[in-house]
Amino acid sequence: MVTGQLEQAFKLAEKHMLEVQTILDLKRIIAKEVNSSQRLEDKILQSMIQLLENNKTFLQEAQ
Repeated sequence: MVTGQLEQAFKLAEKHMLEVQTILDLKRIIAKEVNSSQRLEDKILQSMIQLLENNKTFLQEAQ
């Protein structure tokens, strides 16, 4: 199970150009705070990644 989560974190980090640790931290926080189904947790993770990407783009354009 842990290997699958780590593999997913590496794939997401590569796809979204984020650090693996960021993905793992988000997954841990979501699991702890939401305490829901894996499917819902994955949707929340995707939403948070999108939010990070949007903010990163916004900040880059503001410079």
